[in-house]
Amino acid sequence: MKINLVSFNPLSADISANSTRILEYLRAPAPKADLFLFPEAALCGCPLFDLFEDKQLAAQNNAALKEIAKETKNTAVVLGYMDKQKGTSVTAAAFIYKGKVTKIFDTQTILFQNKKIQFILGVPEDSKADSEADLVLFLAARPYLKGNIVPRLHMLEKFSKKYAVPALLCNLLGGGDGMIFDGIQAVSDKKGKLVLLGAPFREQVLTFDTEERYDSLSYKVSVQEELIEALAFGLRDYVHKSGMDKVIFGVSGGIDSAFTAVLAAKALGGESVYCVSLPSYCTSGLSKTLAGQLARTLGVNLEEVGVLPALKGVKDAISHIVFHPKDATEQELQSRLRTTILGALASEYKAMLISTDDKSECAVGSFVLYGDAGGSLQPIGDLYKSEIYELAKYMNRENELIPQGIIDRAPTSELSPNQKDEDLLPPYSVLDKILRAYLEEGKTADEIVKKLRVKSETVHDVLNRINQSDLKRRQTAPALQVSAHPFAAVLRPIIKKINI
Repeated sequence: MKINLVSFNPLSADISANSTRILEYLRAPAPKADLFLFPEAALCGCPLFDLFEDKQLAAQNNAALKEIAKETKNTAVVLGYMDKQKGTSVTAAAFIYKGKVTKIFDTQTILFQNKKIQFILGVPEDSKADSEADLVLFLAARPYLKGNIVPRLHMLEKFSKKYAVPALLCNLLGGGDGMIFDGIQAVSDKKGKLVLLGAPFREQVLTFDTEERYDSLSYKVSVQEELIEALAFGLRDYVHKSGMDKVIFGVSGGIDSAFTAVLAAKALGGESVYCVSLPSYCTSGLSKTLAGQLARTLGVNLEEVGVLPALKGVKDAISHIVFHPKDATEQELQSRLRTTILGALASEYKAMLISTDDKSECAVGSFVLYGDAGGSLQPIGDLYKSEIYELAKYMNRENELIPQGIIDRAPTSELSPNQKDEDLLPPYSVLDKILRAYLEEGKTADEIVKKLRVKSETVHDVLNRINQSDLKRRQTAPALQVSAHPFAAVLRPIIKKINI
């Protein structure tokens, strides 16, 4: 028996387009197979959030299954979709063969071509094999998290070895609302050895022949490369599924905008990336030089628009109310004027404005609401600053994509002369350890002080900044989620006072 595992990238709720693409795979001249395996949620897409309860969407799913069934005369198809079970919306799978649709909720074993095939919705971690099954096929829709592909493959191998049965895994592909699905396809033989593996973050068809002998193999992609591929793929999919093909953002000669530029160029091609330098009276010549060097290396578009005329105009306009704005007011005004300019150019170019803020900045509120936080997506919003430096060094291991001067310089938003991030915050190497201890490990201030040997006043200041920034964070764009603790997974009251 030949089984085609399809790395399938649906659009959430677009049942018509998704079903049409599924039919195209069935009608394609090659590769031929006895069974096509599509992932969980292939027909409906993911995530759906409240649309999961939409009655019309459930009805469209079932109507599409009937249309697909008409094309399954000699080839069987199994795919994930959404349905109603006892009045409750659930994810389900459909086994379709010779015009008949068999609905599968959770797991079911079906006799097909003299083989008992067990279909399971989910991953091998908490699953059990049918003692009579000749094959086990997993349909999954599990989001990508940095470094989780290897554990997932080991989980599949462990399952096969434990139950002495070949196991196939087909995970959903795609990006949406910050989530990234890796589309991993893998086959483990009954001895628990990985024998087939598709490349993640790519649409493809992997064919497994039950009668063929395969050599064992292993997944050899580094965590850094995997993470960079995931972010570039997530950015590309988010932009394209939003109906756009270009992005625009500000470049400052700093690490965040530089790393974002590399991702954007990798995702969309340099010609579709618009970088804008937005100098003011406190912008150094070094920032302009480094931004230009970065743009030439990556082959992206670079333009310069000074904010001083606009800044003077606004200050003049409010001078009858505020004759001499406070430093903080003027800094925020500069940031918001930069975003206004970027927004205007985004409209002209029909490009998506994206934010270059990172997780460290988002955590402590070190960004300007309606200013540098403006945009439709935060591609690096789930990466700590220290992680970005590590990835930048990894990117530069063969060729200097990011100028070394950007990596070496002290982080600054350049909203006032000679400003440095460390004027108000501890070094990012220290800050990120505090953030991980508080946000991921749930440690108290006293526990953090003891563990990291950091001054108590430093820890209390950081934690207070975190807890005072929920209002700002709640109003920012979705971030590409690659960690087990993204801010999107945390819902805390805006109006509160936490005693640290």
